[in-house]
Amino acid sequence: MIRLAVENSPTDLAWRAFDEAALALHRRYAADARRSSAMSPLERTARMRAAQEVARLWDEWRALFLAADYPGGAA
Repeated sequence: MIRLAVENSPTDLAWRAFDEAALALHRRYAADARRSSAMSPLERTARMRAAQEVARLWDEWRALFLAADYPGGAA
């Protein structure tokens, strides 16, 4: 899902960071799928770290989004 950030609120900035990281991870997985050789342990580690960063950014955005919609919410 792509959502355009139209404001510079913390929620929109967090979404932008998540979206950029998720798209980069998707491109990385697509490139890895086209490779004919196996990935090295270092490459697998880098891809896992990128996936963990995407998850962290998602959690950050979700907390800001829920806090904005529900007073006393997730944040």
